[in-house]
Amino acid sequence: MKSLKAAATLVLWVGVAGAQDTLKTLPLPPSIEFGAGIFGTIVKLILALVVVVGLIYLSIYLLKRLSGRNMPYADQLIKVIGRSYLTPKQSLYVVKLGTKYAVLGVGENTVNLIKELSAEEVESLGPTIVNKPKSFQDVLKSMLKK
Repeated sequence: MKSLKAAATLVLWVGVAGAQDTLKTLPLPPSIEFGAGIFGTIVKLILALVVVVGLIYLSIYLLKRLSGRNMPYADQLIKVIGRSYLTPKQSLYVVKLGTKYAVLGVGENTVNLIKELSAEEVESLGPTIVNKPKSFQDVLKSMLKK
């Protein structure tokens, strides 16, 4: 009796399973193709990466070229000759204003004239005043030499 019941269940099960697909109503599982489609995707990815890296290099090149330009006559009027930081928010500046020199105290919200200097006094300071701050490359080279 049990075997007859099992056989009937098997026949019924196979018949129902076969009947479900005849109307094509069930969605098919997605097919994964590893042919030309994946190769094309990889090529597009590499090309997009080359374009992005190229745009980065172009941006860096343009920024270097444009940042080197000064406004006309800007360096003739006011020029920072040297600076010394006293605290993170306070510093001293030696500034050339046309033909005059001045020592300025700069705070978080204030700028104070400390002293006017003559050209002879500035020349006597000599190499203690740095005209150009060190670049990161110079600092790194000096650190690696030690």
